[in-house]
Amino acid sequence: MTWPGSGRMWSILARMRRLMLAVLLVLTGCSSGGADNTAGFTPVDLTATPEALATHGEMLVIGTRPSDHPELVTRTKDGTLSNSRLTPSTPYGKEAHWYGITSDGTTITGVGGERGGAHGNVRWSAWTGDTRAIDEKPQAFSTFGGYGAGELIGPVRTNQGPLIIGTWQSDKAGLDIAAWTYADDTWTRQPSAGTVLESSQELLRFPLAVTQDGDGALVVGWQIAKGVVSAAVWRFDGATWTTAVLPDGDAALAARCWDGTCHVVGRAKGKLAWWTGPDWKKVATPDVPVGDDQTLAAPVSVNGTPTLFVDHGGVKLVSEKDERVADGPSGTVTAAEKAGDQVFVIAGGRLWRLS
Repeated sequence: MTWPGSGRMWSILARMRRLMLAVLLVLTGCSSGGADNTAGFTPVDLTATPEALATHGEMLVIGTRPSDHPELVTRTKDGTLSNSRLTPSTPYGKEAHWYGITSDGTTITGVGGERGGAHGNVRWSAWTGDTRAIDEKPQAFSTFGGYGAGELIGPVRTNQGPLIIGTWQSDKAGLDIAAWTYADDTWTRQPSAGTVLESSQELLRFPLAVTQDGDGALVVGWQIAKGVVSAAVWRFDGATWTTAVLPDGDAALAARCWDGTCHVVGRAKGKLAWWTGPDWKKVATPDVPVGDDQTLAAPVSVNGTPTLFVDHGGVKLVSEKDERVADGPSGTVTAAEKAGDQVFVIAGGRLWRLS
């Protein structure tokens, strides 16, 4: 049976449904200043826990570790995963965790470490190779260890070759920032005395991260001078080191440089702080807490916007402009890297790709 006027009634209902759908779409689009505030991530399935990331041309290099040994995995733009052949030369190299990996597009350099010995100090291993094979290059015990040893922060590429940045006992007080250069399979620590890397009784320096900066490198961290704690950077231009204090900051925790600008992120009074250099201006960011023992991953460029991935009630993308939820990851963010036009993040012990 057909009721009188039923065709008109269904036509009206259809128009009402279309109108409601249009309203919902408008509201959704305006929920965060007119743009969707959710970023999508896709998990990258690996057979072991990812610990470090680097780029090798447009290829992603992933330092992974199964239960008791290191591995190196590469990912091409189309998602193909391959294992490089790893050849350790020392007992601790066989058990190393990845502390950092870098590449100039031809040669891959890695720093590994595993605690051991009577004092439980980190026993360091240095690795060199390419995507097919990477070998541990055995060093004399006194190269990275011994009475004056500190910590290794990680490797970095410069136009003069790779550097390893860390700390070493100072002649004056505490630890100096130290840099090792590489030649003929041997790492050699360069003198810090008489440079801005040297600590003194009036000024103690503490490096926390390193990144490539043009022809040289940028080291970030903190220092204490006459009881005042400040975020600081140390810049190597390929020949000399210079230093600067970052305004209104307690510690610089991570950095990345591209297109002539360095983006440094850290902590100021328990909150996220962000500086840009080389003029080192502090920029405004959303209110994100950063604890005293928290680490941050280096920012990357996402659609042309410098972006930080941080765990803040779930992983979020933070920039000067806004804060967006990441649909998928949760847990501590330990690394972020851009390979070609793809962005990858290690969060919660897994590798994710920004969709």
